Amino acid sequence: MNKKIDIIEGKIAKNLFRLSLPIILTSLISILYNLTDIKFISSFLGDNAVSSAAAATFFIVFSAAFLIVPKNGAQILVAQSIGAKIYKNARSYARISIILTFLASIFCLLVATIFTEGLIKMVGVTDLNILKMASIFLRISALGFPFLFMMFTLSAIISADGNTFIPFVCTSTGILTNVILDYIFLGPLHFGISGAALATIISQFISFIMLVIYIRTPKSKFRNMKIFKLDPLERYINLIRIGLPAGISQALFTIISIIIATQISKIDVNALGVQRLGVQFEALSWNISMGVSSAVSTYVAQNYGAKKYDRVNETYKIALISMTVFGLLITAVFVIFARPLFSTFFEEEVYIRYGVSYLRIIGLSQVFQCIEIITAGAFNGMGRVSEPTIIGAVGTGLRIPFVFIFAPIFGLNAIWIIISMSMLLKGVVSYVWYIKSWNKFIEKKQIIV
Repeated sequence: MNKKIDIIEGKIAKNLFRLSLPIILTSLISILYNLTDIKFISSFLGDNAVSSAAAATFFIVFSAAFLIVPKNGAQILVAQSIGAKIYKNARSYARISIILTFLASIFCLLVATIFTEGLIKMVGVTDLNILKMASIFLRISALGFPFLFMMFTLSAIISADGNTFIPFVCTSTGILTNVILDYIFLGPLHFGISGAALATIISQFISFIMLVIYIRTPKSKFRNMKIFKLDPLERYINLIRIGLPAGISQALFTIISIIIATQISKIDVNALGVQRLGVQFEALSWNISMGVSSAVSTYVAQNYGAKKYDRVNETYKIALISMTVFGLLITAVFVIFARPLFSTFFEEEVYIRYGVSYLRIIGLSQVFQCIEIITAGAFNGMGRVSEPTIIGAVGTGLRIPFVFIFAPIFGLNAIWIIISMSMLLKGVVSYVWYIKSWNKFIEKKQIIV
């Protein structure tokens, strides 16, 4: 069954929802898995193991900066090429992104394997038990980097063609497999923290193989794509130019998160586990916004490539209004149900109190986070990747001096408030910048929209 969506001619609201839905469902299943993973690790291995996995996860997230460069470059340039009906270029950019993704995954694998303990200590972990478990988790997880990286890039390539259903099926199958293996490896087989990492690798491999199989089917525009073929150097440069700002933004965000994590661990190292759970709850807002943003990026890119600028403008408006309403709903849920959510996963009252404060404070800025993410998708679709990077880097970077000043005095709540305020700032600046940029673009092109 062909699940491709007519992006250039179809109804915007309906098709934007259809394009977003599989990405959103994938995100929801991913959140469910992460929460289940935390519950399994906490139940079978203890709360310390949750903090160990959280400490190891920082480098895994940082490594995504290297993945995002070819992934984002491919999603934007492949979509623009398809919108302009230049399919040869679409296949060329897809091939380049696959090659760069593989090289990036091998580099991150080597770094994680060689510098394991040093990477864990960067987060501020000094407890020997947590350090040992985190090192084991990272070393094993790193072996799956080639599958993880390729899975995301192949999903981006397929989504750029207007098909988000196949990536949803492939990714969801891997995630559900991960949940089952987590229970088996951590429960009956008693594999410990290494079991959680091993389950993740196996699930990533399954998703990767499924995506490769689809790429080679007759329905795919990339079925005849030859991987080992030379492309013009300027296309490599163009793809890196488009993807690099987002990669830099991801790297800076993770570095800043690590710096903040060191301050959290100075107050209470186990608060890292609390924050990890809080981030998973927050991922409900973040991942759904990213799902819609990815659809917006593809929609804007194809229509921008086809010079249908009225549809570009309408796409942004529809997405912005929808996600503003969604952000308000998430704020209500986080503020009202913070305690029940955290008490489901933690038993000690001190950690529940940490979590309730985190979720209620962060919850107040969810609307602005949604606005920032949706606006970044619109910017990216037009190939204007610098603006979201500047906003993200400056807005997130401002957290550091304030955290160093106020965290030692006011504790964890000061950190949560600073993070929340920076999200508010980034959302407002993103919207204002986009509106001004769009108006200048329309005036320059002398277009009526």
